[in-house]
Amino acid sequence: MKILVTGASGFLGSHVAERLSKQEGVNLRLMLRPTSRLAFLDGLSYERADGDMRDDAALTTAVEGVDIVVHLAALTAARTEAEYHEINALGTASLVKAAREAGVKRFVYVSSLAALGPSADGAMPQTPHPISPYGRSKLAGEYPVLAERDAMSVAVVRPPVVYGERDRALVPFYRLAKLGFVPVYGDGSHLLTWIHVHDAADAIIATSLAGGPSGAVYSLSDGAPYSWRQLVEAYGRGTGRKVRVIATPPVLFSIGASAVGFAQTLLRRPFPLSPEEVINMRARAWICDHEAITRDLGWQPSTAIEAGFAQSYRWYREQGWL
Repeated sequence: MKILVTGASGFLGSHVAERLSKQEGVNLRLMLRPTSRLAFLDGLSYERADGDMRDDAALTTAVEGVDIVVHLAALTAARTEAEYHEINALGTASLVKAAREAGVKRFVYVSSLAALGPSADGAMPQTPHPISPYGRSKLAGEYPVLAERDAMSVAVVRPPVVYGERDRALVPFYRLAKLGFVPVYGDGSHLLTWIHVHDAADAIIATSLAGGPSGAVYSLSDGAPYSWRQLVEAYGRGTGRKVRVIATPPVLFSIGASAVGFAQTLLRRPFPLSPEEVINMRARAWICDHEAITRDLGWQPSTAIEAGFAQSYRWYREQGWL
Protein backbone atom coordinates (compact mmCIF):
# COMPACT_ATOMS: atom_id res chain seq x y z
CA MET A 1 0.00 0.00 0.00
CA LYS A 2 1.48 3.34 -1.06
CA ILE A 3 0.66 6.42 1.02
CA LEU A 4 1.48 10.00 0.05
CA VAL A 5 1.94 12.51 2.86
CA THR A 6 2.16 16.23 2.14
CA GLY A 7 3.58 18.61 4.72
CA ALA A 8 5.72 15.83 6.19
CA SER A 9 8.67 18.06 7.05
CA GLY A 10 6.57 20.10 9.48
CA PHE A 11 5.67 19.65 13.13
CA LEU A 12 2.57 17.43 12.95
CA GLY A 13 3.37 16.05 9.50
CA SER A 14 6.72 14.66 10.60
CA HIS A 15 5.05 12.71 13.42
CA VAL A 16 2.49 11.29 10.99
CA ALA A 17 5.23 10.31 8.53
CA GLU A 18 7.35 8.73 11.27
CA ARG A 19 4.47 6.57 12.48
CA LEU A 20 3.42 5.55 8.97
CA SER A 21 6.99 4.55 8.13
CA LYS A 22 6.76 1.93 10.90
CA GLN A 23 3.47 0.46 9.66
CA GLU A 24 3.88 -2.96 8.10
CA GLY A 25 3.04 -3.04 4.40
CA VAL A 26 3.19 0.75 3.95
CA ASN A 27 5.35 2.29 1.22
CA LEU A 28 5.74 5.94 2.10
CA ARG A 29 5.99 8.79 -0.39
CA LEU A 30 6.53 12.33 0.89
CA MET A 31 5.87 15.41 -1.20
CA LEU A 32 8.52 17.95 -0.22
CA ARG A 33 9.60 21.33 -1.47
CA PRO A 34 13.26 21.88 -2.46
CA THR A 35 13.54 24.21 0.55
CA SER A 36 11.96 21.81 3.07
CA ARG A 37 13.98 21.19 6.22
CA LEU A 38 14.43 17.44 6.61
CA ALA A 39 15.84 17.21 10.14
CA PHE A 40 12.65 15.63 11.52
CA LEU A 41 12.70 12.97 8.79
CA ASP A 42 16.18 11.64 9.47
CA GLY A 43 16.28 7.86 9.50
CA LEU A 44 12.90 7.37 7.82
CA SER A 45 12.53 5.23 4.73
CA TYR A 46 10.53 7.05 2.07
CA GLU A 47 10.30 7.96 -1.58
CA ARG A 48 10.60 11.67 -2.25
CA ALA A 49 8.32 13.57 -4.62
CA ASP A 50 9.42 17.15 -5.19
CA GLY A 51 6.50 19.51 -5.45
CA ASP A 52 4.63 22.59 -4.38
CA MET A 53 0.89 23.06 -3.82
CA ARG A 54 0.86 25.62 -6.63
CA ASP A 55 2.34 23.23 -9.21
CA ASP A 56 -0.41 21.10 -10.79
CA ALA A 57 2.07 18.97 -12.75
CA ALA A 58 3.99 18.13 -9.58
CA LEU A 59 0.76 17.20 -7.80
CA THR A 60 -0.19 14.86 -10.64
CA THR A 61 3.19 13.14 -10.41
CA ALA A 62 3.04 12.92 -6.62
CA VAL A 63 -0.27 11.01 -6.55
CA GLU A 64 0.61 8.55 -9.33
CA GLY A 65 0.24 4.97 -8.08
CA VAL A 66 -0.85 6.10 -4.60
CA ASP A 67 -3.58 4.37 -2.58
CA ILE A 68 -4.02 6.91 0.22
CA VAL A 69 -3.27 10.65 0.42
CA VAL A 70 -2.77 12.31 3.81
CA HIS A 71 -2.75 16.04 3.13
CA LEU A 72 -1.15 18.15 5.87
CA ALA A 73 0.67 20.78 3.82
CA ALA A 74 -0.68 24.23 4.66
CA LEU A 75 0.25 27.85 5.01
CA THR A 76 -0.15 28.73 8.69
CA ALA A 77 1.18 32.30 8.61
CA ALA A 78 0.70 34.81 5.82
CA ARG A 79 0.50 38.53 5.18
CA THR A 80 -2.78 38.45 3.26
CA GLU A 81 -5.91 36.32 2.98
CA ALA A 82 -5.13 35.73 -0.69
CA GLU A 83 -1.85 34.01 0.26
CA TYR A 84 -3.69 31.65 2.60
CA HIS A 85 -6.35 30.92 -0.03
CA GLU A 86 -3.83 30.12 -2.77
CA ILE A 87 -2.24 27.27 -0.78
CA ASN A 88 -4.89 26.08 1.65
CA ALA A 89 -7.94 26.27 -0.62
CA LEU A 90 -6.86 26.29 -4.27
CA GLY A 91 -3.88 24.00 -3.65
CA THR A 92 -6.06 21.49 -1.82
CA ALA A 93 -8.63 21.58 -4.63
CA SER A 94 -5.89 20.83 -7.17
CA LEU A 95 -4.50 17.96 -5.10
CA VAL A 96 -7.84 16.26 -4.49
CA LYS A 97 -8.66 16.56 -8.21
CA ALA A 98 -5.33 14.96 -9.12
CA ALA A 99 -5.95 12.22 -6.55
CA ARG A 100 -9.39 11.38 -7.95
CA GLU A 101 -8.07 11.26 -11.50
CA ALA A 102 -5.20 8.99 -10.38
CA GLY A 103 -7.58 6.50 -8.77
CA VAL A 104 -6.59 7.20 -5.17
CA LYS A 105 -8.79 5.16 -2.83
CA ARG A 106 -8.80 7.41 0.25
CA PHE A 107 -8.02 11.10 0.80
CA VAL A 108 -7.63 12.55 4.31
CA TYR A 109 -7.46 16.32 4.65
CA VAL A 110 -6.03 17.72 7.87
CA SER A 111 -7.95 20.93 8.45
CA SER A 112 -8.14 22.89 11.73
CA LEU A 113 -10.45 23.90 14.54
CA ALA A 114 -9.98 27.38 13.07
CA ALA A 115 -12.18 26.23 10.17
CA LEU A 116 -15.00 25.49 12.60
CA GLY A 117 -14.65 28.69 14.59
CA PRO A 118 -14.99 29.56 18.29
CA SER A 119 -17.76 28.57 20.65
CA ALA A 120 -20.38 31.11 21.65
CA ASP A 121 -22.03 29.07 24.41
CA GLY A 122 -19.35 26.76 25.80
CA ALA A 123 -20.26 23.87 23.48
CA MET A 124 -18.68 22.72 20.23
CA PRO A 125 -20.21 24.68 17.32
CA GLN A 126 -22.35 22.69 14.93
CA THR A 127 -22.01 25.05 11.96
CA PRO A 128 -18.63 26.35 10.74
CA HIS A 129 -18.09 30.08 11.20
CA PRO A 130 -14.36 30.80 10.93
CA ILE A 131 -13.29 34.25 12.11
CA SER A 132 -9.75 34.46 10.71
CA PRO A 133 -8.24 34.45 7.21
CA TYR A 134 -6.46 31.19 8.04
CA GLY A 135 -9.67 29.58 9.30
CA ARG A 136 -11.62 30.67 6.23
CA SER A 137 -8.93 29.26 3.93
CA LYS A 138 -8.92 25.91 5.74
CA LEU A 139 -12.71 25.67 5.56
CA ALA A 140 -12.52 26.52 1.85
CA GLY A 141 -10.08 23.61 1.49
CA GLU A 142 -12.61 21.23 3.06
CA TYR A 143 -15.25 21.89 0.39
CA PRO A 144 -13.49 20.32 -2.63
CA VAL A 145 -12.47 17.33 -0.50
CA LEU A 146 -15.99 16.62 0.73
CA ALA A 147 -17.39 17.20 -2.76
CA GLU A 148 -15.55 14.02 -3.85
CA ARG A 149 -17.19 11.82 -1.18
CA ASP A 150 -19.01 9.75 -3.79
CA ALA A 151 -16.06 9.46 -6.18
CA MET A 152 -13.59 8.22 -3.55
CA SER A 153 -13.41 7.77 0.20
CA VAL A 154 -12.62 11.10 1.88
CA ALA A 155 -12.39 12.43 5.43
CA VAL A 156 -11.54 15.70 7.16
CA VAL A 157 -9.71 15.94 10.50
CA ARG A 158 -9.88 19.19 12.49
CA PRO A 159 -7.20 19.30 15.22
CA PRO A 160 -7.33 22.03 17.88
CA VAL A 161 -4.09 23.44 19.34
CA VAL A 162 -1.47 20.71 18.92
CA TYR A 163 1.54 20.76 21.24
CA GLY A 164 4.57 18.57 21.79
CA GLU A 165 8.12 18.02 20.60
CA ARG A 166 9.22 19.66 17.32
CA ASP A 167 6.71 22.49 17.66
CA ARG A 168 8.32 25.90 17.19
CA ALA A 169 5.12 27.91 17.59
CA LEU A 170 4.92 27.35 21.36
CA VAL A 171 8.62 27.94 22.06
CA PRO A 172 7.88 31.46 23.42
CA PHE A 173 5.42 29.92 25.91
CA TYR A 174 8.06 27.46 27.16
CA ARG A 175 10.76 30.13 27.36
CA LEU A 176 8.56 32.46 29.39
CA ALA A 177 7.49 29.60 31.65
CA LYS A 178 11.14 28.77 32.22
CA LEU A 179 11.57 32.33 33.51
CA GLY A 180 8.75 31.70 35.98
CA PHE A 181 5.85 33.63 34.45
CA VAL A 182 3.44 33.57 31.50
CA PRO A 183 1.37 36.59 30.45
CA VAL A 184 -2.20 35.59 29.49
CA TYR A 185 -4.94 37.42 27.64
CA GLY A 186 -7.20 39.22 30.11
CA ASP A 187 -7.79 37.23 33.28
CA GLY A 188 -6.75 33.94 31.67
CA SER A 189 -10.25 32.45 31.75
CA HIS A 190 -10.69 31.97 28.00
CA LEU A 191 -10.99 28.29 27.10
CA LEU A 192 -9.06 26.22 24.57
CA THR A 193 -9.02 22.60 23.48
CA TRP A 194 -5.51 21.11 23.21
CA ILE A 195 -4.12 17.77 22.08
CA HIS A 196 -0.68 16.21 22.28
CA VAL A 197 1.03 15.66 18.94
CA HIS A 198 1.32 11.90 19.49
CA ASP A 199 -2.44 11.61 19.92
CA ALA A 200 -3.14 13.90 16.97
CA ALA A 201 -0.84 11.88 14.69
CA ASP A 202 -2.40 8.60 15.81
CA ALA A 203 -5.89 9.97 15.10
CA ILE A 204 -4.88 11.06 11.60
CA ILE A 205 -3.36 7.64 10.88
CA ALA A 206 -6.45 5.88 12.22
CA THR A 207 -8.59 8.02 9.92
CA SER A 208 -6.33 7.21 6.98
CA LEU A 209 -6.05 3.45 7.47
CA ALA A 210 -9.35 2.50 9.08
CA GLY A 211 -11.50 3.29 6.06
CA GLY A 212 -14.26 5.05 7.95
CA PRO A 213 -17.36 6.53 6.30
CA SER A 214 -16.70 8.74 3.30
CA GLY A 215 -17.40 12.39 4.00
CA ALA A 216 -16.76 12.16 7.76
CA VAL A 217 -15.49 15.26 9.56
CA TYR A 218 -13.62 14.53 12.80
CA SER A 219 -12.57 16.97 15.49
CA LEU A 220 -9.90 15.97 18.02
CA SER A 221 -9.53 16.63 21.74
CA ASP A 222 -7.62 15.29 24.71
CA GLY A 223 -10.91 15.15 26.59
CA ALA A 224 -11.41 18.59 28.16
CA PRO A 225 -11.00 22.28 27.40
CA TYR A 226 -8.61 24.31 29.55
CA SER A 227 -8.42 27.96 30.53
CA TRP A 228 -5.04 29.60 30.02
CA ARG A 229 -4.67 29.63 33.80
CA GLN A 230 -5.27 25.89 33.92
CA LEU A 231 -2.74 25.31 31.14
CA VAL A 232 -0.04 27.26 32.97
CA GLU A 233 -0.84 25.38 36.19
CA ALA A 234 -0.71 22.03 34.34
CA TYR A 235 2.67 23.00 32.89
CA GLY A 236 3.93 23.71 36.39
CA ARG A 237 2.71 20.36 37.72
CA GLY A 238 4.11 18.45 34.74
CA THR A 239 7.55 20.04 34.87
CA GLY A 240 7.84 20.56 38.62
CA ARG A 241 8.36 24.28 38.14
CA LYS A 242 6.58 27.20 39.76
CA VAL A 243 5.10 29.43 37.07
CA ARG A 244 3.11 32.59 37.74
CA VAL A 245 0.18 33.70 35.58
CA ILE A 246 0.38 37.39 34.62
CA ALA A 247 -3.07 38.75 33.81
CA THR A 248 -2.55 41.14 30.89
CA PRO A 249 -5.04 43.77 29.69
CA PRO A 250 -6.33 42.88 26.22
CA VAL A 251 -5.46 46.37 25.00
CA LEU A 252 -1.75 45.56 25.40
CA PHE A 253 -2.11 42.54 23.10
CA SER A 254 -3.98 44.72 20.59
CA ILE A 255 -1.26 47.40 20.67
CA GLY A 256 1.42 44.77 20.17
CA ALA A 257 -0.50 43.16 17.32
CA SER A 258 -0.96 46.52 15.60
CA ALA A 259 2.79 47.08 15.71
CA VAL A 260 3.38 43.59 14.34
CA GLY A 261 0.83 44.19 11.57
CA PHE A 262 2.72 47.34 10.53
CA ALA A 263 6.01 45.42 10.53
CA GLN A 264 4.46 42.64 8.41
CA THR A 265 3.37 45.17 5.82
CA LEU A 266 6.71 46.98 5.87
CA LEU A 267 8.95 43.90 5.77
CA ARG A 268 6.58 41.74 3.71
CA ARG A 269 6.69 38.66 5.94
CA PRO A 270 4.55 37.28 8.79
CA PHE A 271 5.52 37.60 12.47
CA PRO A 272 4.32 36.06 15.76
CA LEU A 273 1.50 37.81 17.66
CA SER A 274 -0.15 38.95 14.46
CA PRO A 275 -3.44 40.85 14.42
CA GLU A 276 -5.06 37.58 13.33
CA GLU A 277 -3.87 35.81 16.47
CA VAL A 278 -5.29 38.54 18.70
CA ILE A 279 -8.64 38.19 16.92
CA ASN A 280 -8.57 34.52 17.90
CA MET A 281 -7.63 35.39 21.49
CA ARG A 282 -10.69 37.59 21.87
CA ALA A 283 -13.02 34.61 21.45
CA ARG A 284 -14.15 33.28 24.83
CA ALA A 285 -13.78 29.63 23.89
CA TRP A 286 -12.25 27.40 21.23
CA ILE A 287 -13.89 24.09 22.03
CA CYS A 288 -14.29 20.75 20.27
CA ASP A 289 -14.67 17.09 21.26
CA HIS A 290 -13.67 13.70 19.87
CA GLU A 291 -17.09 12.08 19.94
CA ALA A 292 -17.40 11.35 16.20
CA ILE A 293 -13.97 9.79 15.67
CA THR A 294 -14.36 7.67 18.81
CA ARG A 295 -17.77 6.46 17.64
CA ASP A 296 -16.63 5.62 14.10
CA LEU A 297 -13.04 4.49 14.59
CA GLY A 298 -12.61 3.79 18.29
CA TRP A 299 -9.82 6.36 18.65
CA GLN A 300 -9.21 7.75 22.14
CA PRO A 301 -6.63 10.25 23.42
CA SER A 302 -3.97 8.76 25.67
CA THR A 303 -1.81 11.69 26.81
CA ALA A 304 -2.88 13.75 29.83
CA ILE A 305 -1.94 17.41 29.71
CA GLU A 306 0.58 17.22 32.58
CA ALA A 307 2.36 14.22 31.05
CA GLY A 308 2.35 15.92 27.67
CA PHE A 309 3.97 19.04 29.07
CA ALA A 310 6.57 16.99 30.96
CA GLN A 311 7.52 15.04 27.83
CA SER A 312 7.63 18.19 25.69
CA TYR A 313 9.75 20.08 28.21
CA ARG A 314 12.32 17.29 28.32
CA TRP A 315 12.55 17.25 24.53
CA TYR A 316 12.98 21.02 24.27
CA ARG A 317 15.74 20.90 26.88
CA GLU A 318 17.53 18.01 25.12
CA GLN A 319 17.42 19.87 21.80
CA GLY A 320 18.74 23.08 23.32
CA TRP A 321 15.61 25.01 22.39
CA LEU A 322 15.25 26.26 25.98
